[in-house]
Amino acid sequence: MDFLKAIGAGVLAAIAGVFVAIIGILAIFIFAILGAVMGAIGGWIVNIVPIIGPLVKQGFTSIGIQNPNLVAIGAMLGFVAGFFKSNFGGHKCE
Repeated sequence: MDFLKAIGAGVLAAIAGVFVAIIGILAIFIFAILGAVMGAIGGWIVNIVPIIGPLVKQGFTSIGIQNPNLVAIGAMLGFVAGFFKSNFGGHKCE
């Protein structure tokens, strides 16, 4: 009888582990989507600022990107940053 309880507890733990893994995978994609949205908004803001927008576009043109779309570049960078988001906090310098 104790053997059946142990099997039942193991099955429940496995189901809980799969559920947590699915939530973690969904969270990765939610962070990536939110990062893309925030990056697109940031790129749009940089694009409409009179001095910074042309300067950033000139910088992208100088490295070989023809007709840079700052909204698309911001969305791409936001997606990558959101996808690789880490909650480890980094190093503290004290």
